[in-house]
Amino acid sequence: MPGIDSSVVSHKLSIFREARPVTQKRRKMGGEKRKATKVEVHKLISAGFIKEATYTTSLANVVLVKKKNGK
Repeated sequence: MPGIDSSVVSHKLSIFREARPVTQKRRKMGGEKRKATKVEVHKLISAGFIKEATYTTSLANVVLVKKKNGK
């Protein structure tokens, strides 16, 4: 995050070197969910909150939850 010391927001996982990562099967999203995901990701990237990373050995699917106000 911009403006915050990386020692506060960074973390590392203590894992065994011999352990293999668990990967999820890629799940397809419907059109409405795909559009909402792209909008939110674009907001986070443009704000400098996240950046693109490529991991060929692991995958986690996006989970979208509607708010009480319907958004």
